[in-house]
Amino acid sequence: MKLFFIICWTLVSGFTFGQIAIIYDKEGNCNVRSSAKFGDNIIDKLDNGHFIYCFENSGNWTSINYTKNRKELDGYVYKDRYILVSSYQKIPILAKENSKVILKKDNIEVMLTEQRFDRSKHTLTFYKEYKDQLEFIDNKKFWGTDGGIPATEYKSIEITIGQRKLILPKYAFDDLYEVSLNNTMVNYDKIRDILYIQSMNSDGAGNYEVIWKIEKGIYKERYVAQGF
Repeated sequence: MKLFFIICWTLVSGFTFGQIAIIYDKEGNCNVRSSAKFGDNIIDKLDNGHFIYCFENSGNWTSINYTKNRKELDGYVYKDRYILVSSYQKIPILAKENSKVILKKDNIEVMLTEQRFDRSKHTLTFYKEYKDQLEFIDNKKFWGTDGGIPATEYKSIEITIGQRKLILPKYAFDDLYEVSLNNTMVNYDKIRDILYIQSMNSDGAGNYEVIWKIEKGIYKERYVAQGF
């Protein structure tokens, strides 16, 4: 639950951390260390552009979590080896309806829509020991609930950047539930032509953050950070 409490602290205090960032080092990659100091403690290397989740600072070091080779990992990086996604140009919310949010600035527009979760259109797998607790949806791990049946899911994510139009593929969001459109944030790295879309979603116990990366009009990847 570490992530949950840090998110709450971020919202009420304006605290900088509890945020998603990307590695950016002049050497092209960054050392991850097991403790907040220089020495014989390098445990990993992350290439520029790798998503990390930043927690608190310890002097000049930041404790992080990240995903690599499908494993959830943690460590410390030096504080000037990453860029907070929120530091890029913000694309504000233009309109919000019950099931749709539109964010727009200049020639960039992002529209996300949600829909009610229809269990008849999904395959639900429950734990053998706990018949009322979901283990998988459509034979996959899922985010958004702590074993309960979701109430909402993403329907579509559409992006316009100038003359370029993109609809994110369904696999980019088909395991993400309990959508909170009000929490949608979009930032644009104009120099590298990279658009970041992120949201904090939850049913309360199943909190998670997701970020999608669209580079030069092409969907590249996503990162999901869950409660720790």
